[in-house]
Amino acid sequence: MRIDLVITELDTGGAERCCVSLACFLQSRGHRVRVIAFGPRPAPPKAALLNLLEQRAIETHFLDAQRWWMLPKVARRFRRLLRSDPPELVQSFLWHANVLSAWIVPSFGIPVVGGARVAEPNRNRHALGGWAARRMAKVVCVSNSVKQWCISAERVLPAKLEVIPNGIEIATKPAAIQLSEFGIAENARILLFVGRLTVQKGVDELLDRVPKLLAKLPNHQLVLLGDGPLRARADATSELPEIKGRMKVLGQSDEVRAWMGRSEILLLPTRYEGMPNVVLEAMGEGLPVVTTRVEGVVDLLGDAQEMQAVEAGDWDRWLDQVVHVANDPGLRDGLGRFNRARAETEFCLETQMEKYESLYQHVLETCRSGRM
Repeated sequence: MRIDLVITELDTGGAERCCVSLACFLQSRGHRVRVIAFGPRPAPPKAALLNLLEQRAIETHFLDAQRWWMLPKVARRFRRLLRSDPPELVQSFLWHANVLSAWIVPSFGIPVVGGARVAEPNRNRHALGGWAARRMAKVVCVSNSVKQWCISAERVLPAKLEVIPNGIEIATKPAAIQLSEFGIAENARILLFVGRLTVQKGVDELLDRVPKLLAKLPNHQLVLLGDGPLRARADATSELPEIKGRMKVLGQSDEVRAWMGRSEILLLPTRYEGMPNVVLEAMGEGLPVVTTRVEGVVDLLGDAQEMQAVEAGDWDRWLDQVVHVANDPGLRDGLGRFNRARAETEFCLETQMEKYESLYQHVLETCRSGRM
């Protein structure tokens, strides 16, 4: 098969990781794969995924969209790529890529498979998202919660939706990190946040509660890995006299796995998701999680979600649960073992990638037979 994977940008988020993992898998199965990103070429420290594509010599194009008014130019470049070397099928990821692909690709007689990865609360996007889905052959939802959201919010027909969760490759050799390089004692007990520093991820609520959290856990330190609009506020919080030296804001990192291996709990007080990839990564490292009961979390945590997730918006309950898990080493160990076992059995990366491959084959066979 000749497959184009189209994505809004190629930084280091969950959708981007899925796109790159899928590109590498399809190439390994003998398919011709090409990655097209509408945004600009990422620069370090955000170029880790691009480096993987380049190591595999996977053809990658960046259409350099940086503002909305560049849309006509990006559309022309996209059409030129499709015309010069047409794929058999296009898989799109994320809202902007879904809408632009649904607008342009069907005019070439090429089927589109969309990707719904988050329950987008912005109602202004619902109508366009639903319109895009109607022009697609299928839409892959990253969780059952997102599938139900597509049906209710975007009015997508259930028959058009397929659920393929995120997958993870379980590492057998633990990664190592020297905490002293970051001004942290090697025996430190670490609470870890990984993700964009945004309101969506609940970072504003986390920062409001950092003094209280660290006061309740006097032997712990908080480490934030990521960047975003709330970075300046996070930096300012870390300088508060009552917590100075106990909170590190380290920006984007290529050593997330190593940090997870040195941490006690992953913190994710998020407001909405699709299926948070960072939770799955933590599970793969045998790390307990304290998060909120949003889209995809129950799918991931299964029977252990009661001890690792609280209702979204109940921030005080969330903080209390962090303290409870942090103070109970037996509970932490049990949750960590459960999480890793569940990641290994339910979310094997190769199994999820095979589902995409089978879906593409089904879509192409259906199109050729004239049944779609």
